[in-house]
Amino acid sequence: MPMLNLRLARPEVLIDLGRVAELAEISELDGGVSLGAMARQRSAERSDLIRERARLVQQALGHVGHPTIRNRGTVGGSVAHADPAAELPAVCVALDAELVARGVAGERTIAAEDFTTGFMTTALAPDELLVEVRIPAAAATFRTAFIEIARRHGDFALVGVAAAIALDGDGLINDARLIFTGGRSDAGAGP
Repeated sequence: MPMLNLRLARPEVLIDLGRVAELAEISELDGGVSLGAMARQRSAERSDLIRERARLVQQALGHVGHPTIRNRGTVGGSVAHADPAAELPAVCVALDAELVARGVAGERTIAAEDFTTGFMTTALAPDELLVEVRIPAAAATFRTAFIEIARRHGDFALVGVAAAIALDGDGLINDARLIFTGGRSDAGAGP
């Protein structure tokens, strides 16, 4: 929708997937979480399962626009849009998520770090659709945070960071990921 609103995309055909219930599910997956691409951002923000197993998703979603936007926006839509200022693509990389694409040739899994290939460009083939975001189980010593700076709440981020660290048995960091967002050319536009 953002591409249509900005008149950057003019498809000949639009297909509404809103009634495909399987694409909107949020469920447990091998100790982690599976989010259908059509899961509403507000549903993920309020999900107890997400709070327990993928807290960084909720931490980031609080920075996405306003509740009205999160009520309509989907997890998969944000990820597939590949906006460098968007929160969820950064979260997916920080959490080492896998993105499931389905097309006429079948289904394939793409590592989140390989999904975005350029400015608002992804590894999806023209005949593929993002159908699922899989976030793996995290150790009990895994910690996350999301911080964002914007002119005012709900505006596009000037800069944001998704942080994920894993601690060893002694409380020392043995793995860390800092994934930055921002860089929209229109972030400073407006009155």
